[in-house]
Amino acid sequence: MRNPSLEEEMVLHQRLLEHDPLAYFDVFPMYMERLAKKLEGQGYDVDVARDAALEAVLAYRKKPEGYDPRKVHPFTYLMGVARHKAVDRWRSVQAQAQREKKQGDVELLRRTPNDPVDRMEKCVRVKQLMDLLENGEILSAQDQAIFRLFLMGEDSTEEVAKVLRLPPMSKEERQLEVKRLKDRLMKLLKRRLGREDSDDDS
Repeated sequence: MRNPSLEEEMVLHQRLLEHDPLAYFDVFPMYMERLAKKLEGQGYDVDVARDAALEAVLAYRKKPEGYDPRKVHPFTYLMGVARHKAVDRWRSVQAQAQREKKQGDVELLRRTPNDPVDRMEKCVRVKQLMDLLENGEILSAQDQAIFRLFLMGEDSTEEVAKVLRLPPMSKEERQLEVKRLKDRLMKLLKRRLGREDSDDDS
C-alpha cells in the first residue's frame, strides 16, 4: 500500500476539523499500520506498537486542532504522539512485570521444590531476598535466622522453636507461636516489596 501524499493527509486533516463522520474512519487506514510498523522498527514489540499507534490516532481524531500544519508533517506529528504513548506503554508493561516478579518471590517462599534445578533457583532467590532485607535493616538477627529457615523450606515447629528459644510450653502453644511469627515475617516481606515497587514506579 502506497503512502498517502501530503495533499491527501491535509485534506483528511481538514475533514477532521470539520467533523466529517467518514473522516473519523478514514484516519485509521491512513496512519495505523504505518505508525505501528515504524514503532516496531524502533524496537517496540508488536502489542506495544499497535496499542501506541491506536492511542495516537484516537487522540488525533478526538482533537485534530492539536496539530499545527505550519510546524511539521502530519505523519511526523502523529509519530511523535505514538512514540510517547509507546514509552508510557512500555514502562507500564515493565512495571507490571516487576510487580509480578516480586509477587512470585513471595509465592516462592511458600513452596519447597524437589527438583534440583528448582532448588538451585530458589537458593539464588533466597540470597537475593536476604540481601534485600538485610540491607534494609528491617529484620533483627533472630528474625533473619528464622527467615532463612523458612526460605529454605525448613519450617518445622521444633526447628523454629529452637531459634526462638521459646520457654517450656505445650506443643499446641509452640505451633501457635511459630505460626504467628511466620505470618508476621511474611507480612513484613510483602510490605517491604510493596515499598520497593513504589520506588520503582516513581
